[in-house]
Amino acid sequence: MGMPADIGRRVMRCLPRIGCVFADDRQWWWIVPSGSHIDVAWPPFTSYAVGAYVTGRSAARAVRSRQPRLVHHPQDDSPYTPPIPLYFMTCHIAGIRPRWSPGDATGPTRAL
Repeated sequence: MGMPADIGRRVMRCLPRIGCVFADDRQWWWIVPSGSHIDVAWPPFTSYAVGAYVTGRSAARAVRSRQPRLVHHPQDDSPYTPPIPLYFMTCHIAGIRPRWSPGDATGPTRAL
């Protein structure tokens, strides 16, 4: 799940449990469990890559100039950031009311 770097920095400071986070100068990427986009309206400035995967070290060396760097490694064995706290924190920082429901494709609305 990707977001602009300035928002990514703020989110990371606020989450109690964080998995692997990759970043470059413009974007930060959070590894979340598969299906974390189902019935959730992520804010419009985020991008969720269905089926994304992290390449091995040899592939990373081949594209080092374009490869994001690891900015956070989890303390436990799981690379995942829990998606619900990440979702709520991202919405809160953006000033958007969280929305989810089966079949809801209307997206988020501004918080009052």
